[in-house]
Amino acid sequence: MRQEAKRLAERWKRSQDQAEKRRERAQDFARALAKADPCVRMIVGFGSTFESWRSYRQDSDIDLALCGGDWGLLWSLIPHSEFAVSLVELDLQPKAFAEQVCAQGIVLYEKQ
Repeated sequence: MRQEAKRLAERWKRSQDQAEKRRERAQDFARALAKADPCVRMIVGFGSTFESWRSYRQDSDIDLALCGGDWGLLWSLIPHSEFAVSLVELDLQPKAFAEQVCAQGIVLYEKQ
């Protein structure tokens, strides 16, 4: 029984390490995407990819809230990614949701 528990613990640790590496790649991809459109005023990453207190899984997507920008350009870059991406227009969201995203998310880009 001890061997089985040890094997399961090692498998879980490997899985967590792989998920954390994937999270880092997802964050890097999101940062590059945020810089791809000069018309964007701001992009905030939120959800499990950016909020470390949330569980991140191998199938987690990248949640991005943006203000302004060329949606066509951003969408054209996403199919070339290993990640599913969800985009929301922050200006069109309910105030409470937008405030939560800004409070808990990570600003990836903000036009000065």
